[in-house]
Amino acid sequence: MGCWEAMKGACPRKGKGKGCKWCQGAPDSAGKGKGKSFTPSANLTWQPQFMKQPWTPYDSSKGKGKDKGKGKGKGKNPARKVDNALKVWVGGLPATVSFKAMQAHFDQVGKTTWADPGHKGKGGCACYTTEQEVQTAVMMLNGSVLEGHTIQVDVWEMMPKVA
Repeated sequence: MGCWEAMKGACPRKGKGKGCKWCQGAPDSAGKGKGKSFTPSANLTWQPQFMKQPWTPYDSSKGKGKDKGKGKGKGKNPARKVDNALKVWVGGLPATVSFKAMQAHFDQVGKTTWADPGHKGKGGCACYTTEQEVQTAVMMLNGSVLEGHTIQVDVWEMMPKVA
């Protein structure tokens, strides 16, 4: 093939139809030679130095590159902030119980601040404002029926951490 300008009839560098020294050795495949092509992943337009972002090996922004951030945290569960003496543990809950049904059931004894059915098989939690309400809930609601299941209610005890 040769120089594009030579094909049109006039190469500005060498003369009519001859091509230039850069184009004479070009293969006829027009860029389909051996080797891999370079496809930039970022916009490589020219920018002044003061506008360029400095490259850091560990980018602090989440979700870009290999480092995906540091996770999403442990959640916003208000029961984590409540003192353990103001919580009751609830076992035997059905898998389909909602927190609204559970909170309505535990509001029979005293006003709950939070009710959480928890994960399957691990039991749930209900939070009260006073220790008197906690003791009343343990006495009155232990063995009660919630959505067809007999539930167990006991004072809250933290599970020991496995080392």
